Amino acid sequence: MAPRDAGSTDSRKFQVIADDLRTEIADGIHRVGRQLPSQRELQATYGVSRETVGRALEVLRAEGLISSSRGRPATVTEGPGAAAAAHPVPSAQPAQVTLQPRLRAAFEAEEITMDVLSLTSETMAQHLGAQVARISDGEIRPQSIVLRLMLPDITGIRLAFPRGVEDPDDDRPRKRHRDMVINHARSLRHSLLRLRHQGLVPEVSVQIRTVPFTPPLKLYLLNKDQLLEGYYTLEQWTPEPIDGVEVTILDSLGVGATLFPYTKPGQALKVEAAQKFFDSYWDQLAQDADFGD
Repeated sequence: MAPRDAGSTDSRKFQVIADDLRTEIADGIHRVGRQLPSQRELQATYGVSRETVGRALEVLRAEGLISSSRGRPATVTEGPGAAAAAHPVPSAQPAQVTLQPRLRAAFEAEEITMDVLSLTSETMAQHLGAQVARISDGEIRPQSIVLRLMLPDITGIRLAFPRGVEDPDDDRPRKRHRDMVINHARSLRHSLLRLRHQGLVPEVSVQIRTVPFTPPLKLYLLNKDQLLEGYYTLEQWTPEPIDGVEVTILDSLGVGATLFPYTKPGQALKVEAAQKFFDSYWDQLAQDADFGD
């Protein structure tokens, strides 16, 4: 999907950020007395300007949910009940989250594990940088990080999507996708292994494998006790010209897709079933990927 416009400050974007943060406060992800992600992290997460992030935080400040001082991230001042009361959510509506706050919480642990199944790993690569920065800045000091990344086989099979709308046999959309898969996988690997090389994290393991099918969903298993699950939605759009030619493609909505959270102990059955699913495909079907350096 095309990246969000980093320079825009339209109302929808700052309201989206405010709504997400308000929901995360209501869910207890950001607790009273704890800091929200920094403005730099929020800019990277949403792909917007500092002004847009500032407007979103001002909304929450006006509602009395956060306070802030110059040069420091905003701090939550009201608990989940206050946030929920300010903007109640119908009880029948399932929880919806974004990856960044959950990933941030997972990185508070000393031993971090991440099992990921996705179409490109673009979302993971986009959000991991903020956590690497926290480690580099000395904010957190994990002792080990283990990532197992499972991606579709981009060379051995023809994926169901992305593909050309007018000409499904046009290989340019698939080549574009192959390049994205390789680039994001390399980025993840290099950013994590660099932490070990720099002596910031003693143990770092990154394994990447491929499976012979097109994933219809993405899932993140964090620290063996949390599952985030989202579904790829197909739509037609026209990216930047591919090899100098505009091609309308059928593609998936990945970055920004809704994620549904399940956590132990309350939803242990769901989390454990997802872990068993991932482990079985990883052990029985997936093959080591060779994406070079």
